[in-house]
Amino acid sequence: MKFPFLLSPMVAAIALSVAPLMSHARFDANATTAADPSASEEPATTDRLIVRHRQSSASQQTLRSRMSADVAANRQGVRIRALRTMHNGSQVMQLSRHMQPGELAVLMQSLRSGDPSIDHVEPDRRLQPMYVPNDSLHPQQWSLSDPTGGIRAPDAWNRSTGTGVTIAVVDTGVRPHADLADRLLPGYDFVTSSTIAADGSGRDADPADPGDYAPAGACGRGSRASDSSWHGTHVAGIAAASGGNSIGVTGVAFDARILPVRALGRCGGYTSDVADGIVWAAGGSVAGAPVNANPAQVINVSLGRAGSCDLTSQNAINAARAMGAVVVVAAGNSNQASTAQSPANCAGVIAVAATGKSGGKASYSSFGTNVTLAAPGGDSGAGILSTLNAGTTTPGADSYASYMGTSWPPRWSAAWWR
Repeated sequence: MKFPFLLSPMVAAIALSVAPLMSHARFDANATTAADPSASEEPATTDRLIVRHRQSSASQQTLRSRMSADVAANRQGVRIRALRTMHNGSQVMQLSRHMQPGELAVLMQSLRSGDPSIDHVEPDRRLQPMYVPNDSLHPQQWSLSDPTGGIRAPDAWNRSTGTGVTIAVVDTGVRPHADLADRLLPGYDFVTSSTIAADGSGRDADPADPGDYAPAGACGRGSRASDSSWHGTHVAGIAAASGGNSIGVTGVAFDARILPVRALGRCGGYTSDVADGIVWAAGGSVAGAPVNANPAQVINVSLGRAGSCDLTSQNAINAARAMGAVVVVAAGNSNQASTAQSPANCAGVIAVAATGKSGGKASYSSFGTNVTLAAPGGDSGAGILSTLNAGTTTPGADSYASYMGTSWPPRWSAAWWR
């Protein structure tokens, strides 16, 4: 079985799949929703509190509040003093040292219990500047931060940027693009057919994309000629193009590492090669291939075909999940039921549909009960900008382009940056 050649990545799928694996935190963004904010959230480490009293004009009440605060602070081994009054009358209270969340919770509860005039008390938390990449094309990446159709990546970056996470891209291979080179791990080429590989050899340790252009008739009688897509390079850039390097684009998880796994080439690729690539990416053993020293936590499989989930694909997905990997796949670009497209209809995958800049379903996106989530894929000329190559057949200079899709079949915009 051959997979048709597929295009375009799954932006939010990668971000959401990686998020549970990330632990680095720079910004406490807990929201206040309950009637008593201080009772509804875990306090952050700080040396200040914000105390709001109910309206009272009695000086005796003010004195009682001060004494109560001193007693509560003494119980926790700290001193407390009024620092200033805020615009709404709330008092900023200075503590003699930074306190940990558990200590703060006890102190705040003690303050509330000892002073009935307190309306609410909460930590005066320290916030950090939100990360804004300096990459030159970042302003054109609407999918990351557009208030309607974006994934709010800047908020996520202040919690994590993907450090320590490996994302496998099972695709056409990845070019050593200047915006990707620092993120690439040693991968493998699983394409067995020399005709599909178009690189003069079969399986080998070079996962670089040599180009998947096809002359007319190469992919079957009547098939049209097509230029090289550099699809794997585009997907890899969406996942983890270097952030903050002053050039090009910013990846969703720009501190993650990319494990390039080549399984597609001219006219697509075989199910058997894709399955081996998925298992190897997760750390499994594949005959003839070296041990993968960098097993992936997330495996992106932006490919597919019409039909039911075959046993070979399902077994590969099961094996990858058993080794701890998340398998993310395209829902399909046929504007039809994704339940009839594989591997989106395989069990245990995260199948991703596409949305446009308006936030609604992209016109081409497949849909169905097997779809786990929808992510920006572009529509009506607003595609997803990422890393590419300028060569129409064989590799040329590094470039950037916007593609659209979930990823099947090929769709792309006319916007190029070379």
